[in-house]
Amino acid sequence: MSTTSKLAQRFAQIRERVDLAETYAEDGATMTAMQTLTDAVTAILGMIQPSPDPDRKPMPLEQLVETVEGALYRRTAEQVAAVPWVAEAIGLHDPRIRALGEVAALAEQQYRAALVEWIGRDWTCLCVVSCAEDPATACSLSGERHVHPEIPGRPGVYGPCPVHPDAPGDH
Repeated sequence: MSTTSKLAQRFAQIRERVDLAETYAEDGATMTAMQTLTDAVTAILGMIQPSPDPDRKPMPLEQLVETVEGALYRRTAEQVAAVPWVAEAIGLHDPRIRALGEVAALAEQQYRAALVEWIGRDWTCLCVVSCAEDPATACSLSGERHVHPEIPGRPGVYGPCPVHPDAPGDH
């Protein structure tokens, strides 16, 4: 089998896993969908990062198991798993767990960025991100922040754009 066909086969397997994850998600099987999607991430990482850093030799599996078993005498499995070097060492032996860790790290970064954005938001203005949400008040500059005043006595209903009175849709 040629290198090109092997690569195409690997891409096809990834595509199948993603499609299967989508099917599971649509059927309400979110945990199975996440596991299948994690398998796809593992396959992708295997293509772009075939092995751990060559300068870092993973701890031998027997030593890692002994270390974890020893820690379990004094701590719970959750506490042991929370130790960063333990999670990293396990990930070197299990690409699926490494992929889960990378997905979790990315989600954590996105979560923190969303928190920072929310905290830094100007809560004193009445700006809307997109006035196109209501076709009756949409203007040509939808998507740019600008104020549409709420119509008195009609909560949630906005009037014409005072910043762009000549814009289409503001009449």
